[in-house]
Amino acid sequence: MIKYKCLYESKDELGESPVWVEEENSIYWVDIKRFFIHKLNIINFDKKVWKFDEPISCLAHCNNKIFIAGTKSGFKFINLENKEIKFIVDPEKKISNNRFNDGKCDNRGRFYAGTMNEFNLKPTGCFYILYGDLSYKKIDEGFVITNGPAFSPDYKKIYLTDSVNGKIFVSSIKGDGTLKNKKIFISIPSEQGKPDGMTVDEDGFLWVSLFGGSCVNRYNVYGEKVDEIKLPATCITSCTFGGKDLKTLFITSSRFKLKVEEKRKEPLAGSLFSVKLKVKGKKTNKIKFLKNNIF
Repeated sequence: MIKYKCLYESKDELGESPVWVEEENSIYWVDIKRFFIHKLNIINFDKKVWKFDEPISCLAHCNNKIFIAGTKSGFKFINLENKEIKFIVDPEKKISNNRFNDGKCDNRGRFYAGTMNEFNLKPTGCFYILYGDLSYKKIDEGFVITNGPAFSPDYKKIYLTDSVNGKIFVSSIKGDGTLKNKKIFISIPSEQGKPDGMTVDEDGFLWVSLFGGSCVNRYNVYGEKVDEIKLPATCITSCTFGGKDLKTLFITSSRFKLKVEEKRKEPLAGSLFSVKLKVKGKKTNKIKFLKNNIF
């Protein structure tokens, strides 16, 4: 059995989007429901938190204290030095029920992010790419709750999750970042939980957080489950590799779906967990913009 460590009892209502920033020895993540961005230095355990006026759903690092975020109202730059937010674009300004949910960068610094329907089960969620010139393109649609994405080690394939329907898709990536030959990679039965955030290790195996499943599962390149990390929280939301040797898996969780009695039985729900593994992950990709002096 793989052993976990509770790294920080953040009691997040909806912890999500862990991002490893190597030069700071720090893991960043968000609490969507409380409008928080967290930072934890894993060397000296210095902890910081920033609160905003709207949900910050997913993050990617640019440089210094500059991040890009998917939010309730589109893509935005965030400067954590002074909490300044700069609007970029809202691809879904006419879809009032939607917000951004999960996102990651590829090795070319393009930000892939998906949206979700917050209020009903209508499939209004889409996936987008934000390019370095701040233009964007819709690359997929028809999701209720988008999650992932994750990339194969050679960045020739992308994995995308349809959480409500328990499906993880795989697709080839064309030169412009759009999809080609998308197909189902894994179907996860609802009794095992809903596939949420995920990441890929150096062997190309997929680590998938299961919301409602109390675990992170590892799947090989054929979609077969080969390992499992059991955790003391029902709602596991996302995971990413980090640490000095990229062998630490950081795992976020949630507590907002739990009833009062369930919260009492799960005191670590909403915490940030870590697991030391034998396999390495990939280095975290950063946003690469074609324009300087963003702020």
